[in-house]
This record gives sequence, structure tokens and C-alpha cells, in this order.
Amino acid sequence: MENLLGYALEKGHSAVDWSTRPLPDPWLRYAALDVELLVDLRDALEAELERQGKLEWALEEFDAIASAPPAPPRKDPWRRTSGMHKVRRRRQIAVVRELWTARDQVAQRRDISPGKVLGDAAIIEAALAMPANVHALTALPGFGHRMGRRQLEQWQAAVDRARALPETELPQPGQQPAGPPPPRAWADKDPAAAARLSAARTAVSGLAEELHMPQENLITPDTVRRVCWEPPKTLTPGAVETALAGYGARRWQIEQVGPLLLRALDTGA
Repeated sequence: MENLLGYALEKGHSAVDWSTRPLPDPWLRYAALDVELLVDLRDALEAELERQGKLEWALEEFDAIASAPPAPPRKDPWRRTSGMHKVRRRRQIAVVRELWTARDQVAQRRDISPGKVLGDAAIIEAALAMPANVHALTALPGFGHRMGRRQLEQWQAAVDRARALPETELPQPGQQPAGPPPPRAWADKDPAAAARLSAARTAVSGLAEELHMPQENLITPDTVRRVCWEPPKTLTPGAVETALAGYGARRWQIEQVGPLLLRALDTGA
């Protein structure tokens, strides 16, 4: 907004609790001013994209976003609790699951963010400590004196449910994510793939610099990794284009990076 239109937006109320009702008048004015110039900004950005020859690329991106189906429900969303890597034992993992589920139900009922009901850090602390009663739970970080007895009892009940589960019903440790291993391990696991990835990254970085755009906008790093880890069996332009399209690359992205990736894939063949 400042670079293109010369207006500096006020940030005075950006960190307030916007779930407050009713919203104070100063907050309402702040919110209105924050969007007042968005149409002007859109027009300025459109003109800049047109000047750089990127408007058609942007329109293709917008169309892909607008027509994309909703993401499928995440499997075991409780596994994304922050700090989950600290929890090793299956029964402790069960405590995380029970507390996360209980918290989610409370948050839905109260229509507020789950983090405002109970923090992730508190869930992890309870899972590691496995408190035997409310008194022990109260001593843990995140379950202090500000929390009412009824709330403490509902969290302790979740812990107790996990403690009472038979071994056969305990969750398994998290599965390794699908896809290529971390790039730092490529040199040991597959030196040829590491060479392909290095060449591809260099080529994409150079092109992104020429086009004055972020590399991740030109092509997602995950797409580059997947194509370099498992390249097409036959290295032809069509095969590389098909592989990129299969990972969700747009037509304009394929046109720009396809030839570069074809050469990079041939590096480690």
C-alpha cells in the first residue's frame, strides 16, 4: 500500500482481541480504513503485473485457487499439536489425543479458538507428566490457579481416559511422511538425486531472479524435490511436463521451468 499508493496504514489495533463483542468504535474505524483502499491497490497491482508481462500468469493462479476443491479432512489432526515431538510413549500420545479432542469439543461449543481454551504447551506438559489427579494437574504449567475446578476436572477426565485405555487401543507413533527424504540426506541415500536437486535449485533460482519473483512462486520447492527424487523414466519434454502437472504445477509454471528441469534431471541420470 505504501510503495504503490503512498499510504501508510495504521497498525494500532492489529494485536487486539477481535473476538470482543461489541467491537469498540475505534476498532471499527480501524477495520474500515484497513480495507478502504483495497480496490485501488488491486488496480495498481494489476497494472504492474501487466507492465511486467505477468498478468496472464496471475490470472491462471487465481483461477486455480478459485476452482480448487476443498482440502480433505486431515487424518489425526491432534498429531499436529505443537511440541508433539517430545512425546514418545504410546500412552502419553493417547493423553495428547484425549486432551486435544476434549479441547476441540469445548472450543466448538463456545465458538472460540482452541488455543484460547487450552494451549498446546499445556497439553504436552500433561502428556509427559501423566498426572494422577486434579491436584497434580494443577501444578503443571498451563493449569494454574486461574482455571476453575470444573475445567480442571474435565482435563483430568481426559487424562484418566487415556490412562485407562487397553494397550490395543493406544495410538501408534506417527508414521513417516510420504515423499522424498529431507534434502540433507540425499547425498548419502542417492547421490544422483542430490546432483539433480542441486542443478534444479540453481536453475530455478537463476530464473526467479531474472523474472524478479520469489522462487516458491515460480515453482514450489516440494514439486522440485519430488521430480528430482523420482524423475520420469524417460527424460523427454513431454514426460517432465506431465510430471510437473501431476504435482499441481500451472501451465505457465511448466512453460517456464520445464526446460530447466529437463536439463537438471539429465545431470544425475
